[in-house]
Amino acid sequence: MTDFSQTISQQVRNQYVQYPYPDIDPGRQSPQLLVSGHLSLMCDILWAGKRTPGRLRVLDAGCGTGSPLVAMALAYPNVDIVGVDFSETSLSKARQLAQRHEVQNVRFYNLAIEQLPELGMTFDFVVSSGVLHHLPKPARGLKAIADVLDPQGAVSIMVYGRYGRLGIYMLQEALRTIFKPEKPTREKIPFALRLAHQVPPEHPMALRSKGMELQEGKDAGIVDLLLHANDIPFDVSAIYQMCQDSGMRFYRWLFPFIYEPDNYFKDSMILKSLENLSSQQKHEIAELVHGRNSKHSFFAVKPEFSPPAVDISNGNWRKLHARLTACLAWNRTVPVPGQKGKFIIPPAIIQDAWGPLEISHWQLMFLSHIIPENPLGRIVQMPAIRKIIPFKSRAAVDNAVEKLLKKILDNLGIVLLER
Repeated sequence: MTDFSQTISQQVRNQYVQYPYPDIDPGRQSPQLLVSGHLSLMCDILWAGKRTPGRLRVLDAGCGTGSPLVAMALAYPNVDIVGVDFSETSLSKARQLAQRHEVQNVRFYNLAIEQLPELGMTFDFVVSSGVLHHLPKPARGLKAIADVLDPQGAVSIMVYGRYGRLGIYMLQEALRTIFKPEKPTREKIPFALRLAHQVPPEHPMALRSKGMELQEGKDAGIVDLLLHANDIPFDVSAIYQMCQDSGMRFYRWLFPFIYEPDNYFKDSMILKSLENLSSQQKHEIAELVHGRNSKHSFFAVKPEFSPPAVDISNGNWRKLHARLTACLAWNRTVPVPGQKGKFIIPPAIIQDAWGPLEISHWQLMFLSHIIPENPLGRIVQMPAIRKIIPFKSRAAVDNAVEKLLKKILDNLGIVLLER
């Protein structure tokens, strides 16, 4: 590691030793499970249900104060989980939280991400949430994760988004201009909080005024948000490049809906102009049009990773099995006011202004009959579905269901299973 990288790493380490984040109270706060901590859902997404959580070796690379890690351990008590962080202060809080909830299936190690190979272990599933963007060289950190990843394993990653956090980066730059580097962080915190609360309403930072860090006003939250020692934003192109530079490959987004430009355009001329773009280019366009992605959640895998064979085109969906996920609130489906035969399903998990899913009556009925035991082709043969589906030919049904499944898959409302 170069002297510059060592300096940045030490500054970030010092920050989290002095201001461990999130600043949880192990005695009062309950662990919060991230989407990536729902290991049963991860098994379905990554391996089409052919792996079960109980057989996974799991690593949280940069577990911090441990709330999502402990929540995962509580939800899956038979899974062996390892948590790694370079801040002993943060790990102390994580251990306290684990002890309070009598968690027995977690081991903690005080290591930097770049030191992961020193563990001498391999893992099937790795979570690295809010970590890589604070490293001096994120690709080097992802390379270290790759070194401990099973060839058929996967990494769930969250990094900060360049465009959705524009207001934050503007204030970070303003604070670097106002204060000399040697000024103690504790003296900057009150000013940073006042500045964030007094930006004009049209400033991009005004959208963040109701965020947890600014509402709570805790020192650790303000430092992490506005006074961070190293905060590297990512756009779609940078994510693909980081995966390539680390010897990994980008696999898929956690919530594909956000990265599909078809979800933002209705104009046929615009849609036609996008047809010949690569998947990466389409994702880049979607990010630029959406404009508010404050974070990116995605999966990276090794080049030799073999994806499940769950093609839905040309009627192949008929032989597949599926499971509805908890990411959409299926039990809260309601009619769209003023639109007969239209229904909306709200998201149960919010991710960057991801709105409700709108579907028709036949689509709702089809989805409501999905259970893992039934192949999807059997559902369209049910009398109740055949009676209401507005298509007669097999080709028309295949095309309509394929479009529906793509829509639900993009919203992570369904996972397809191999049998």
